[in-house]
Amino acid sequence: MNIIFGDSAAQQAQEKYIVLELDTFQVDQQLTTTYALVEKIPLMEMTSLDQFKELHSNLLSEYRKRNWKYCQDAMEHLKGKWNGDLDTFYTVLTERIQDLKTQSLDSTWTGVIVRSA
Repeated sequence: MNIIFGDSAAQQAQEKYIVLELDTFQVDQQLTTTYALVEKIPLMEMTSLDQFKELHSNLLSEYRKRNWKYCQDAMEHLKGKWNGDLDTFYTVLTERIQDLKTQSLDSTWTGVIVRSA
């Protein structure tokens, strides 16, 4: 899996590849969204491609809403898709959710990963 940074890079890549949002990072006050660039799709997945894209998008939307059960179920369906290229991301997100479940998240939590420069 190739990872690209920023919305403009993602928009340009969408002309030739499947581009899926991953995480948004905040470094200082700058927000940057990362995307997976999927180059190889197994032929048998081509007919379900739109469903997989929608499920992945909904996964991130529900993650931001803290709908952990939906996220876990969605990732079970998505693991192995995209030629397995996003399986590492789904594993990391599963582990992150397990950790988040133990925390008291306040109302300002948005799912953005805050890093210092």
